[in-house]
Amino acid sequence: MNQRTLAGIVAVPLVVALWAAAFFLPAPFVTYYPGQTADLIGPEDGASITVEDHEVYPPTAGELRMTTASISRPETKVTLAEALLAWRDADATVRPYDTVYSDDEDDETSAQQSALQMTGSVDLSVAVALEALDIDVASTVQVGAVGDGSPAADVLQPGDVIRAVGGEELTEPAQLGEIVRRAGVGATFDLTIERDGAEQQVQVTSRAAEDEVTGETVARIGITPIPGFDFPFPVTLTPPPGIGGSSAGTMFALAVYDYLTPGNLTGGLDVAGTGTISLDGQVGQIGGITQKIPGARDAGADVFLVPAPNCGEALQAARGSMRIVAIDTFDRALSTVEALAQDPDADVMTCEDVVG
Repeated sequence: MNQRTLAGIVAVPLVVALWAAAFFLPAPFVTYYPGQTADLIGPEDGASITVEDHEVYPPTAGELRMTTASISRPETKVTLAEALLAWRDADATVRPYDTVYSDDEDDETSAQQSALQMTGSVDLSVAVALEALDIDVASTVQVGAVGDGSPAADVLQPGDVIRAVGGEELTEPAQLGEIVRRAGVGATFDLTIERDGAEQQVQVTSRAAEDEVTGETVARIGITPIPGFDFPFPVTLTPPPGIGGSSAGTMFALAVYDYLTPGNLTGGLDVAGTGTISLDGQVGQIGGITQKIPGARDAGADVFLVPAPNCGEALQAARGSMRIVAIDTFDRALSTVEALAQDPDADVMTCEDVVG
């Protein structure tokens, strides 16, 4: 056996070993797979709607199904092998890590942000549904999150409603930030808050902080204010455990509307969908649409409501026999479901119409 042959025999296993090792090393990717779906108007999937002091009409047929995508977490080390498996899966997506997460994001901060988005989305969807029924809703400012070690840490709690600052009534989150910035670092604020139905007076002193966008030093009290609402009667929408984000807002609003109106909104159809919702009823773009559609397909949905900006992606998803329709406002979503309840083949706006 000559030296060249011997070197080849030795080198081949080494190369194979190196390739095998590389195959299981962490790679800078994030994987998306179809996630959990949940019927918001049925008791089977862990979601529930409770309304007090107002007549309700619990649906007896059909489904309004929220959808999710299962996304690898910031601290999850996706291997090259896992990324390749996802790339070969028609229902999965692989994206570069830095297009999904920032360098300083971890599992805890990601979960906190997702939970905060869900809290805001639920209240907002209830407000949209009530407004669609011509039921007046007053806007408030709610504490969404409190920073650890911040001036507000021992004073405020998530869920507190801030009614006024120094006697000035608050109706939107931007007001609070402007008042704090205007007063500057070291200013003390007298807050009128409501917690568990009881009004309280508390004080918070601002502290210097760096603005995440401009890098300038600004005054902060250490909370994330979110829109809140005074509903004329209690409405509680409880999503399934472990689900966060704001992408189910439109489906939440449809479910609440269904509970507060006679009959079955879906006409017995299984309707799935997604889309954020704004206070003026605009349906917003979401992520993971190409995973949410297969998830709804596998759950047996008849129809999927797609935010119009997502239509291009949605048409690439494997939907089976499920019909894909486009929505851009809550009014459009409502009228679309009503039309399909009367005739599943009704002429409604489709993603093909949007994309052209």
